[in-house]
Parts: sequence; structure tokens; C-alpha cells
Amino acid sequence: MAMRAEPDVDLEGVSDVEATIDFTNPKDFTKTVQSFFLNANARDPVGDHTVLVTGYPNKWFNPDNDKSTLVPGAHKALYYHNTEILLLTMLGLPHEIAAREFSNSFIIKIDAMGCRDDIMSTGGATRSMSNISKEPDASWGPDTALPPTNSTFILEAGASESGRALGRDAKIWLEHEESHVTQVITIKISRRQPEIVFTVWKRGREHGDTRANHPLRAVVDQQIQVTLQEGRPVTDGMLRLSFEEIFERPQQLGTAEGDLTFSTRELGAIARKVWRRMGNDIE
Repeated sequence: MAMRAEPDVDLEGVSDVEATIDFTNPKDFTKTVQSFFLNANARDPVGDHTVLVTGYPNKWFNPDNDKSTLVPGAHKALYYHNTEILLLTMLGLPHEIAAREFSNSFIIKIDAMGCRDDIMSTGGATRSMSNISKEPDASWGPDTALPPTNSTFILEAGASESGRALGRDAKIWLEHEESHVTQVITIKISRRQPEIVFTVWKRGREHGDTRANHPLRAVVDQQIQVTLQEGRPVTDGMLRLSFEEIFERPQQLGTAEGDLTFSTRELGAIARKVWRRMGNDIE
């Protein structure tokens, strides 16, 4: 099974791909992928590692049936059925910490509003939308949504130098006609310097686009940067998520319901935990 150092597939958001594998048979695929991820983790045990697989047969991609998939369960997958292209990512611990800490904070805020019974966490379950199958880091939607995988809010994180892959992910969730998602938050963890960028994406019109009949696109609604200065996280703003877009209903007056806000202190606390794992000096 051949493996190349650089991808030669013109696919948006592959700037973080470290190698391309041409699928030949199941046995060789499993060995090659395992070898790649072991070597990549030995070189860099902190970052995410992504491999692109070409010619990966549809019959071998079925996340709902372990016997009909070759994709390792501990890895995150994005699959294009029409072109048989598979992007497979092994997640580093900083990625996992950022996603888990934000998710925990999100649920705490939902609990404080008394809305825990009104929302369903659909986790990282694979979503299939016509020719694409995708796994988020985390996802949520109103408990009344049918089917229950109709998530309205998606979390995607990445420990890499490029934000293109996260932008691609936001576009998939917000622009696909079969998606029910209204908000995406991406968490970009820089590998070269202590910087984390929280970005909220929504459907909207791109800057300068005034065409009424033009389809809505994934656009940046908010972007908050957290940097490490003199041993402490410094955040340039707070983040707000729309209650109505998550729950698909207005907030009830006279209750604790309302938009979910993440203060500079809360975002800095997430960054602090990520950077400690990456070996940065934190006060």
C-alpha cells in the first residue's frame, strides 16, 4: 500500500494532512494506518495527526457496524462517498481537553437555566448527509428533535497551524441542505505559539453579497482570541451563543433562560488547561 508525504488531491481544508494513502486492500490499509499514527504520535505526542485515504470503498465505511468498517473507533472520520475520499484524524490530548472543557462548561450553563431536560447531547455520533459522513467533537439539539441526530449546535476543535480544516467543517454543517445545524463553534489550538481562537459560525451572507436569492453561507459571527502573556491567559472578548437557535424556541420570560455567555475568565480557564498539557509555563 503506497503512502505519500503530501496529498495530491485538490480538496478544501487538507492543509493539515500529513500523508496520503492509496487504499488497496483491508489488510494493508490497517497496517499502514496503524504504522502512520504510531510514528506520528512518536514525533509529536501533543498535536492532531491527519491522513487522507483515496479510493476507500463505500462498503468499508459503516460506523454503525463494527464488522463492516476498517476505521479505528478512536479516530475522527470525514468521508466523501462519491469520491471515496476518507480523512482520518488521531486527536491529540490538547484537542480532547479543549473540547471536553468547553462541553462541560456548556452543560453547566444549561443546568443553571433549568433546561437540562430540554436538550439532548448527541456527542460525536457520525452524521450522514447524502454524499458526506462526518463526526463532530460534540453536538447538541433540542430533545424534541426528530430524528434525534438533528443537532442544532456543533463543536469542532483542532490542534494545528491552519484553520482551513475547521472552516471546512463549519461549512459542511451549516451549508449542507440536509443539516439542521444553526451554530458551530470551532476551537483552533495553535501548535507554534500559545494561542487559542474560539470562533462562532452561523448562516449568513458573505461581506459585500447583496443578492437576495443567493444561498446563505457559513460566516464568522464572533471570534475570540486567547493568548498567553506573562504566564497568564489574556482574552480579547466574551462569547455568546443563541439560546433560540440551540433550542429552536424563544426563551421563556421570567425564567433563567437566555443566551449562553462565556466570559473572558471562562475562556481563559479552558486555554490554561490546554496549555499546561502542552508544556507552557502557566501561573
